[in-house]
Amino acid sequence: MEYGRLASMLALGCLLGCPVTTWAAVTVDTSVNFKIQNANSGLLLAVSGASQQAGASAVQASSDAGKEQLWHFIPAGSGEYKIVNANSGQVLGISAGSKTAGATALQWADNGTNDHLWTVVSTGNSQYKLQNVNSGLVLGINGASTASGAGALQWTDNGTSDHLWTLISAGAAYPGPGAVTGNVVPVHDPSMVKTGSGLYYLYATGGGIQERQSTDRANFTPSNLVYVFSPLPPWTAGYTNGVDLWAPDVSFHNGQYYMYYSASTFGSTKSAIGLATSPTGARGTWTDSGSPALTSATCSGSNAIDPALLVDSSGNWWLAFGSYSDGINMVRLDPTTAKPTTSSSTCYSLAKRLAGSAIEGSYVYPHGGFYYLFASVDACCNGVNSTYHIIVGRSSNPQGPYSDRGGLAMTQGGGTIVLATHGNIVGPGGQSLFKDSDGDILVYHYYDANNNGFPTLGVNLIGWTSDGWPFVR
Repeated sequence: MEYGRLASMLALGCLLGCPVTTWAAVTVDTSVNFKIQNANSGLLLAVSGASQQAGASAVQASSDAGKEQLWHFIPAGSGEYKIVNANSGQVLGISAGSKTAGATALQWADNGTNDHLWTVVSTGNSQYKLQNVNSGLVLGINGASTASGAGALQWTDNGTSDHLWTLISAGAAYPGPGAVTGNVVPVHDPSMVKTGSGLYYLYATGGGIQERQSTDRANFTPSNLVYVFSPLPPWTAGYTNGVDLWAPDVSFHNGQYYMYYSASTFGSTKSAIGLATSPTGARGTWTDSGSPALTSATCSGSNAIDPALLVDSSGNWWLAFGSYSDGINMVRLDPTTAKPTTSSSTCYSLAKRLAGSAIEGSYVYPHGGFYYLFASVDACCNGVNSTYHIIVGRSSNPQGPYSDRGGLAMTQGGGTIVLATHGNIVGPGGQSLFKDSDGDILVYHYYDANNNGFPTLGVNLIGWTSDGWPFVR
């Protein structure tokens, strides 16, 4: 993409034929965090007071060791980026999505609006302008101030140096996934469970429900693809045209293994969630229930795929599900049937995307007295062009309401970014979690830019901040 501007003839003191200054859009290294230094002041772009709150102002500040001065550029398609603060997991945006010169730059939830999108253009000499996609204005400093604490804003590009920025590499954006070997490609929408004997079972999407196993959570066998269902359960044909099953969710309760899975076709809301059980979790031992556990009609406007079972601290059973359409929903289950109860037909709305509807892959995980709702947002399934990434919010109750770390409701587009594209790890998402002997484990897929964009298994430990928010380690 090229951006051109005609330099002012008066300023240059020249006549027709003055040269045109050309800006070239650049590709930013996504593997690292950056310090963003203002060329006029020499100060760094930061979040005021290292605040976690949505709406906290972006300011310039003297260099320190705080993560509020670190920013990660994640691709948003079409050469555009979201600029994520490493401290808060929120993105750089413009107050109220304004298109007016002088509007304040701040941090906010990644809710999908265009005022959170930026184009990075080179002006030469390793300096860049950050142009807001929504307004077309550039990021600068109020009054071209050189004082620490002066606010960042958007402004008409008038050629002043306070609109110029230097990107200073400042360490890895995220830890890489743990080393895995064997049959780990292709893996999509993974769910992992550990048996009492220490054996790990991995289930994933791909022409049916694939099953693998590992003794150490690192090397997965067999080398060939093995499927849970062959043939597919007959009732699913009405939803899948006999082609595929998606997004398994497997867990152990009441002495047996439960598998929920999706029956649909890509882009359709004619969808259903199936249920199978097994005494061991091993292939050849799964018995399908023979009918849908629920369909899209269960919650009006929903898309019944991407199921995730939660058994709460009181022993109540819940199923979270949803993809695009009406966002993420939850229904209560009867523990004896593992299907929705007949006594309560309430559908709880857990999360929605404010702009567009690209949210799916929910998983609710209990920790420290809270329930954490993880979800995948933006575009999946496009290989190295995928913009998928993982967000989180939490609630004191399994059915919500859920809010992100900045205090925004997930039903209003809230969501703190946990993991996004970094280097060859493109479009991480489709996540699930489980507890192991060494901690809480995040399991997901990503598209490996070093291997033709094939969907690949990702596994990371999850750590928790002092105020109880998850991060990848």
